[in-house]
Amino acid sequence: MKNTMVIMGLLVLIIFISVACLAPQEVPMINIDESIKMYIVADPHYMSEKLTEDSEVFNSYLNTLDRMMKYTGVFLDIIEDDVKKNQPDIVIFPGDLTNNGSKVNHLEFEKRLQRIKSTGKKVYVVPGNHDINNEKSLYFKDNKIYTTESINEDEFVEIYSSYGYDEAISRDENTLSYLVKPYQNLWLLMLDTTKDYPEPGGYINRDTLNWIVSCSDKAKEENAEIVVVMHHNLLDHSEIIWEDYTVDNNTSAINTLHECDIQLVLSGHIHIQDVKTHVSVETDNTIYDIATSSLPVFTHQYGQLTYSPSRGYDYETIKLNVEKYALENNIKDENLLSFNEYAEKFFTDNLCSTHKDSIRLLDIPDEHKEEVFRTVTEMNKKYFSGYRNEALKQLIETKGFKIVEELDECFIQEYIMGMIKDQNADNNKLHIPIN
Repeated sequence: MKNTMVIMGLLVLIIFISVACLAPQEVPMINIDESIKMYIVADPHYMSEKLTEDSEVFNSYLNTLDRMMKYTGVFLDIIEDDVKKNQPDIVIFPGDLTNNGSKVNHLEFEKRLQRIKSTGKKVYVVPGNHDINNEKSLYFKDNKIYTTESINEDEFVEIYSSYGYDEAISRDENTLSYLVKPYQNLWLLMLDTTKDYPEPGGYINRDTLNWIVSCSDKAKEENAEIVVVMHHNLLDHSEIIWEDYTVDNNTSAINTLHECDIQLVLSGHIHIQDVKTHVSVETDNTIYDIATSSLPVFTHQYGQLTYSPSRGYDYETIKLNVEKYALENNIKDENLLSFNEYAEKFFTDNLCSTHKDSIRLLDIPDEHKEEVFRTVTEMNKKYFSGYRNEALKQLIETKGFKIVEELDECFIQEYIMGMIKDQNADNNKLHIPIN
């Protein structure tokens, strides 16, 4: 009899625990005098060390990229460390989670998300064009390049089910887009904007736009703000480099978001730090598209968004302190211990080399080409870091810039002049009041 009572007691306890676990968690409210903090980690392009080696072929591959693939794991280690120290409420990853979408990369990246979520943070992801059905999922062995297993859309949802999909209060039938409600009065609309994996272009189809309107209607019924998170850009972030970065049908998308009274879009993809706005002629409301620069691309930073129901949104960038992290963790890699110098050299040698090729074709003396390249390199550092216009004043006064001004119309001239005709001088800080 005694044993029977004990067993029955255990069964009751198990049932009670099971019911408690299955009961829906209460969604908190952000009170009028409170604020919440969100990290935006764009385009981390994670690459597992299991797929790499120290070889001539792998190093040659690294030198063809604008992003510092060798240290993607270290950068994410620092993000994890910053999350523990600074305690944001939400961490979002707007696409290109992995380098070329290999399954190994995705599985390891998910383990990293597990660690962040285990600290009590809300973590949400959306796919980028690199992440799914990618035939260029590479690994390096014996000084050769091989392809490895990638993942499809169903596998993406399965791997990242705990980072938005299981929590979704609505799913789009046509894409991997979903709506989540981390707070009663602040919702996230996570949009899958890739047109055709793994092609770089973006598109939001008509059915998905209609679904966005239905999501907005739900939010309005509950007096909730919606923030859109998407990989591709809603607005053109460059006058000359926008194709395959801005969604193809951005006019329809802009009109839909204005119709929904949505103010803020958080994007990535273009790898530069930039803010653009669009004002509705009909309502005078403004949409802000904040493109946070890619984590493994100079200047190696992520975004922080603070939301207050009374104040609105405050956005700023936070630069990774790689040198401090290397010292504190007794890392012996000289590149990391002198990271600031190493990062500038990597950026100059890798990304700026494409501009060097363009400059080489100019019909000007070699010494002028050197001056132009020097100026272009320094302006690029500012440009990718989010600085434009008067922030480039010192460089506008250089000999190299004067030479560019006098050139016949060409790509380099158009590219450089675009930096001093931008919407914002500083794209690293922004305050957005509530409509």
